[in-house]
Amino acid sequence: MPEYEYKAIGRNGAESVGHEHAADVEALKHILRKQQLTLLHAKPKKTSLIGRALVIAFTSELAPLVESGLPLDRALQIIGEDSRDAKITNLAAQLRKSIKRGESFSQALQNYGRFDPMLIALIQVSEASGDLAQVLKILERHYQDSQKIRHQLISSLTYPVILALVALLSIIGLALYVVPVFKDIFSEGGDHLLPLGTRILFSASDFLINYGWMVIILAGAGAASGAALVNRNDAVNRKWHTLMLRIPLLGKLQAHFAAFKLAKSLSIMLAAGLPLVRGIEISRPLLDNRIQREGLDICLNGLRKGESVPQAFAHVPALPVQFTRYLKLGNETGGLAPSMSKVADLLQEEFGNRLNSLVGILNPLIIIVMGGIVGFMVMSILLAVFSLSEVR
Repeated sequence: MPEYEYKAIGRNGAESVGHEHAADVEALKHILRKQQLTLLHAKPKKTSLIGRALVIAFTSELAPLVESGLPLDRALQIIGEDSRDAKITNLAAQLRKSIKRGESFSQALQNYGRFDPMLIALIQVSEASGDLAQVLKILERHYQDSQKIRHQLISSLTYPVILALVALLSIIGLALYVVPVFKDIFSEGGDHLLPLGTRILFSASDFLINYGWMVIILAGAGAASGAALVNRNDAVNRKWHTLMLRIPLLGKLQAHFAAFKLAKSLSIMLAAGLPLVRGIEISRPLLDNRIQREGLDICLNGLRKGESVPQAFAHVPALPVQFTRYLKLGNETGGLAPSMSKVADLLQEEFGNRLNSLVGILNPLIIIVMGGIVGFMVMSILLAVFSLSEVR
């Protein structure tokens, strides 16, 4: 139930402001009318986004307590009293207060802040089925697996990013501080006596010294303008997202990761008893690519019109073969949830393999490119030394 910030006027003409939980504005008017207040203005109170780290930590502490048979109120009390994390302590205390006021667990979560939609939906399912412990166990495992994937992605890409950054800074440092020293030494003999490569190197160094700051400003402005154009121009945005799916290696990597997230979320929600259509609606934001999201919207419309599950999902572009194969299998056998769980594991493994292959290509490529640039700089200096020696 959302919380509204309101301004109202009483029978004595005095204005008052406050906040109140209500299903909608009409319900808020009814609540205030009982307090002899007339609503003047109301707007939904902005709620903060609850970070994934807090959700993971909270579910990890709550799930074992509820699974052991403790009532939810007592489990929240224990967490609020002995948790070492102040954020978890505050979250547990606020949820417990809301529950003691008569709100459901899902309502208490929604009133506290903006949680992951999957979390809210599954908690609502558990309230209908009475199996909160099992749902919390599923959520705990899901968030822990998601955290492992994020750590794998970050750790895999950290090394090539650091390697490229260090190599780039080394080249810039050589061009700004080392090359000018040799230029001063060789300037006595005349630039016309220097090899072509050396003259190119000296010209590039001069340009970087004189106009490097301008290049950085222009590059930043160009990147910002390009990002703004992609975000604000619908046609450009569509072409950008289409291009991202077609880029060699990277496009398939992105498609496999998106399919993994979709399959994993659907398997969890279907296993918890959520209808497929509702599960797809919740999973939609997991797809970062606009073209795939639009395909998922068409898929939803198709399912509502009576299309078969494989036929509806055929509208989502760039789904891996494994996904469609297990989707058909689950549809034919009536075990869509275990099929999605199986294909999620397969896609997770394949995503890791593809990511390792991409990193394996990037690392030597960065070394070759940056090493070639440094080699060119060294050879240009050496050729200049040899050419001056021959002249003398």
